[in-house]
Amino acid sequence: MTTTPLHDMILSLLESTAPELRSQHLRAFGADCHGQQVEPHTLSSAGLAAANQASLDPAPIVTDLLLGYAAAREESRTRHWETHLLRRVQQLDGLHRVISAANSTLDLDASLQTVVETVAEVMHVDACSVFLFDQHTRKLSLRATYGLNTRAIGQIVIKLGEGVTGWAGEIGKPVAVTDVQDEPRYQYEPMLGEWQFRSLLCVPIILFASEKHSVEQLQGVITVQTEEPHEYTAEQISYLEVVSGEIALSVANAQLFQQTDDRLHQKVRELATLQRVTSALASTLDLDTLLGLIVEQAVRIARVDRAEVFQISPNGRVRQMAESGTPRSVGVDDLIDQVLRERRPIAVPNAYTDERWPSVQTLAYNDGYHSLFTLPLRTGQRITGALCFYSHAEHHIDYEHVQLLSTFADEAAIALENARLYEETQRNLAIKSTLLQEIHHRVRNNLQTILALLTMQARRLKPNSTGRSALEDSVRRVQAIAAVHNLLSRDDIGTTSVQEIAKQVADNVQMTVVDELDIQFEVTGDSVEVSSREATLLAIVINELVGNACDHGLSANGGTIGIDAWRVDGHAYVQVRDDGPRRPPARRRHSTGLGLQIIENLVNVDLRGKFEFKRDDQWTRAIVCFTPDDDDDF
Repeated sequence: MTTTPLHDMILSLLESTAPELRSQHLRAFGADCHGQQVEPHTLSSAGLAAANQASLDPAPIVTDLLLGYAAAREESRTRHWETHLLRRVQQLDGLHRVISAANSTLDLDASLQTVVETVAEVMHVDACSVFLFDQHTRKLSLRATYGLNTRAIGQIVIKLGEGVTGWAGEIGKPVAVTDVQDEPRYQYEPMLGEWQFRSLLCVPIILFASEKHSVEQLQGVITVQTEEPHEYTAEQISYLEVVSGEIALSVANAQLFQQTDDRLHQKVRELATLQRVTSALASTLDLDTLLGLIVEQAVRIARVDRAEVFQISPNGRVRQMAESGTPRSVGVDDLIDQVLRERRPIAVPNAYTDERWPSVQTLAYNDGYHSLFTLPLRTGQRITGALCFYSHAEHHIDYEHVQLLSTFADEAAIALENARLYEETQRNLAIKSTLLQEIHHRVRNNLQTILALLTMQARRLKPNSTGRSALEDSVRRVQAIAAVHNLLSRDDIGTTSVQEIAKQVADNVQMTVVDELDIQFEVTGDSVEVSSREATLLAIVINELVGNACDHGLSANGGTIGIDAWRVDGHAYVQVRDDGPRRPPARRRHSTGLGLQIIENLVNVDLRGKFEFKRDDQWTRAIVCFTPDDDDDF
């Protein structure tokens, strides 16, 4: 009978073991057979043969062997599932940390560094790296790594399709290499210090992956490496694909945030620049200075090489008013005319190929200007000119840039209109000032002629006669009017104050009366501003009151005359007082009452005010109360 080692071992076990311990030892032997990967039917056949040879009942012997085998198999399966579940838990925990890292910050570099460290820990690999794809350069650059030289971050650049990493990005599918020494596409990078690594797994980072791969969806590539050759399982590849999906969303969000943040900062810088430019344009009303500022700031704010301002003259012709930047040899009148005619901006991205305006092409070939942009200057609905920008480099104007330049053009147009109106106003003011000075000169001459005639007529009459007194009173009134006229003909024409009127009247009276009487004048109170109409009326009123004081209250030995002015609750008060009550009785002089009648008419009717006399032991007071005009009546 032919036997096997397994048969001999079971037979030896049956012969050497006590019957009460036989079942336990047989089950332990069956478990050992599972560990040695013995097939169940082989075990049962060997047990059956050994039992027959030992003349024992084979049923309990085979049962114990298979029970031990089955128990060991179930224990092995349980350990396998425990290991598998533990690994899955670790992967889920790692994936949770990856997601948390991706969503916890918009700092992309910090987020990616956490990702590579977590992936290396969860997958039990020696190195993990992330390369991000630049859509403009079509290259992958190292942005985060664990296990490789961190100084290579930002320095290593891989072309799309180059090496295993570039190849994975190009085809949009995972590429697993068990041993890089057997992979012809593999390229060693000395700066990374990866000479000791043997296996490599590259998974593309794709945003919204689809069956048909497009490079526009590629965000980058994530790689893992081990120092020993390693065959990556489908589970490992699948896990890294899930991680790459989360990274794709994180990278896209970070890039959108960066773009938004950059645009926001750009907008803030543009608005700050526009505010400074607006302040600069508002700082002057000199037209030549303003034009220079506009073209200088236009070059700066548009980031171009040349800027020009054109204006429409009163005769409808368009002429260049100012320029700044590099010179040009050819004009673009046809482009400017179309902008003004159509009242809209026109951009010329490529002047070399644009055939709409022959002069533009000529300008491009002669002076090297690649792009032009022209927009109208408008004030309200009126087009006043145009602003033209020139750039040697290709210059595309987006919507936001057009809005910025349009706002600048509107500010420039308003500033130019203000400067033009100011210049026109200054010219008109100079003309009117000359005319007014001529009018004042003629009025002054006429008043002097009237004074001379009245004085000559008075000298022909007898001294102290009624006729001569009346003419002398008229002379004083005309002198008062002439004095006020002199006040109002100064540079601050149109207004004066009661104090200045009072001083002029006092000077006139002193020239005619001081030789006969010792009279002192006091001018006090607030500075009460009055219009030209009120000034003329007050000059006559004050002159009459001062003359009345000189003729009646102080005609004996002279005295003091005070002229006071103040304001209360919007009303103006003018007081003429003399200390006649403290002086010797005055010489009687015949009065016709004309002066008092003039005063009452002027105050009550023309000034629409009130007039009253007061007398006490110290002063005789004449008080005028009126409401000053709000606006000058000059």
